[in-house]
Order: sequence, then C-alpha cells, then structure tokens
Amino acid sequence: MRGISALAQIGVFAFLLILLSEVMSHPMWGESGTPPTTVEFAVSMFGEWSVATIVLGALLAMAMIGASYLVRDERLVNLIWDIRGEEE
Repeated sequence: MRGISALAQIGVFAFLLILLSEVMSHPMWGESGTPPTTVEFAVSMFGEWSVATIVLGALLAMAMIGASYLVRDERLVNLIWDIRGEEE
C-alpha cells in the first residue's frame, strides 16, 4: 500500500512539473507583452469575464456555506450546553 501511495505522489509531482513547464512555455509569456494595469485588469474581470466572475463567486459562497455546515457540532452535550448555558 505504501508503494502505491509513493507512486501516486511521484506521479502527481511529475504531472505538476510537466503542467508548469507547458504553461510557462506558452507564447503569451513572451517578452513583447506588457502586464496589465490594475484598471485594465478590473475592466476585463467585470466586463469581459463577468459571467465567470459571478459563477466563481457563487461556487465560493457554496463552499463557505458547506464548510460552515460541516464544522458545526450537534452532539447532545453541546446542544444542552447551548440551551442551559454555563452552570457555575
């Protein structure tokens, strides 16, 4: 089992290295391009990419709601403590 786990880790690491090298070799990263200013980035995010921004915001909101649901503790001891409070 440890061999499979080690092999999977090596495979993921190799995949990430290949993916990184492919992304960095893309012609968009050439010397001729200039990085966008903050205003140009904001205009593209809320103009050209508005639907993607809304979808990403909805996904992040669902993830936060799901995380808060998973974190809450509903054991009987804690529910009774919430109702009664601290008895000193």
